Amino acid sequence: MSRFKENHKIYLLVLLIMIPVLTAGCMRGHDSSPGSAPEQTAPHRPVVGAFYVNGRGAGASYGSFYHNRDLISEVSPLWYYVREDGSLQEEIDHEALELARDSGVNVIPLVAFPSNRSSAVLTEAAPGEAAITSIARAVEENSYGGINIDFELVKTPGRDYQAEREGLTRFAEGLSEKMAASGKRLDICVLPPVQSPVNLAEIYDLAALSRLADRLVLMAYDYSHDGTKAGPVAPLPWVEANIKAALLLGVPTEKISLGIASYGYDWLSGGTRANVVTARDVMQKTGQDGFTVGWDEPSQTPFVKYRNSQGGDREIWFENSASAAHKIALINRYRLAGFYLWRLGYEDTQFWQKTCQGDGSLDTLF
Repeated sequence: MSRFKENHKIYLLVLLIMIPVLTAGCMRGHDSSPGSAPEQTAPHRPVVGAFYVNGRGAGASYGSFYHNRDLISEVSPLWYYVREDGSLQEEIDHEALELARDSGVNVIPLVAFPSNRSSAVLTEAAPGEAAITSIARAVEENSYGGINIDFELVKTPGRDYQAEREGLTRFAEGLSEKMAASGKRLDICVLPPVQSPVNLAEIYDLAALSRLADRLVLMAYDYSHDGTKAGPVAPLPWVEANIKAALLLGVPTEKISLGIASYGYDWLSGGTRANVVTARDVMQKTGQDGFTVGWDEPSQTPFVKYRNSQGGDREIWFENSASAAHKIALINRYRLAGFYLWRLGYEDTQFWQKTCQGDGSLDTLF
């Protein structure tokens, strides 16, 4: 679901390397203070975060959160939207909030734009100030651990987004002061700087935002998506290239949370239109009517090629527990703060067991 750019382009040559699966486990822990030195031998305990979307029933976030809450350090529920005038649309799931508090899970709610199209709070002073005040009040009144800003804008071809880019930095500066004064955390979701999703505006100044935020959630997914040709959603070399790019821009390792997908897209072969599919649904279909999951070595991601009931050839590229394990290994390699899963309820049934408990037997899936 989910989730600015330097004026110069960043080009990195990345070698595909085979990396061990995380063996430290995903037990709940507090923020560590990892240095930049690979030679450090202290155990790395990454923070396990997950995005939450309201709803009940099969594939909903609540059920996954309930069953896996002991493995989750913090949750970022999509409970707020910023209107054009800076006021907040509030959609708190109070049952989920109570569950998080009873389970000792830190709650860092997500704040987004409705339909990813609003921008007045970034370009106009009055709405921006009103939004900052509204967000700070919501954090205090509900005793949240902080707030997570996920301001994304669907790109209009040919439009210049420099005003929004500068505006986001100003907004982060104002909100950072409010959060720091009350001892709360400020997280900001950012697009990957290398080959960002083509449908979203790159309004993130990573260097500036990293100085203002306590954590940047690097949304390392949607390399391929609806509107592009079929292909991997989060190829491993691309994910690693974006980690390296963020570090080169001066973002401290301990401020990077890696966004990990648990979904994918289903394309008509040769086309660019695609439907969202979840890892949960795809893996449940495995073995039915010749529906077989394959493994793409260059991208280290799973895929499916099949023929639908109308005789059309289709292909699915997605992320599951196997591909996620390789990305979590990058978190250990670079000693990042941890990861955030988009989203709870989308993941396949083996995600928490295999990815978060150190089981490296990926060959059992394929």
